[in-house]
Amino acid sequence: MKKTPIKKSHTLLKGEGINQHTLYGKFGIEEGKSDLMELSVKEDSVLKHETPSGEFAEHQALKIEQGEWIMGRQVEYNPFDKKVTRVWD
Repeated sequence: MKKTPIKKSHTLLKGEGINQHTLYGKFGIEEGKSDLMELSVKEDSVLKHETPSGEFAEHQALKIEQGEWIMGRQVEYNPFDKKVTRVWD
């Protein structure tokens, strides 16, 4: 996994439209080749659902407590065509 230095903000996920989920606080990230991301949150942080300009979008900010977190990206499986597709926000 690729480890990044301590960050103050990072967009974790972009939706298919113009919204994104950005984490604000003090944290480090380890990203691998899979759909998993490890977050080491050094102090309580905030996850915001926003537009690229930083404006509020759809739901209020979520508090992310200090600690070690693993983020996975949601997928769905279609048993008829045996395909796995990523779910978009």
